[in-house]
Amino acid sequence: MKSKYCFAIAVVVALSGFSAPAFADGDAKRGEALFKRVCRACHTVEGDQNRVGPYLAGVWERPVASAKGYHYTKAMRAYGDELGKWNEAAMEAFLMNPRKTVKGTRMAYAGIRELGPASDLAAYLKSLPTPE
Repeated sequence: MKSKYCFAIAVVVALSGFSAPAFADGDAKRGEALFKRVCRACHTVEGDQNRVGPYLAGVWERPVASAKGYHYTKAMRAYGDELGKWNEAAMEAFLMNPRKTVKGTRMAYAGIRELGPASDLAAYLKSLPTPE
């Protein structure tokens, strides 16, 4: 009887890891500071004006490659067709290594090499309102 309880507890503990988020929750304030240092030259977060890169206001859970008025590469549009909408895992993977995530993207930035700052930036992008 004791072994059944131990087995059940082991199963619950093992499965609990699968329900945890794939990435740690980020800090939006740190993400905003990071955005200002490395992203602001090419992207806006207010309104729907594109720069070298597309505007990012409302990017969270919107369809990939869908900023109006921005001309995406064929590779980015194909990635959008495959993925659908941005989500946490896809956003953090792209932020960490855009050119590996989407071979053929125009994004020149090499990426954020550590998960913590990538999570922070993703949290900031998640907090941005959709432009009106």
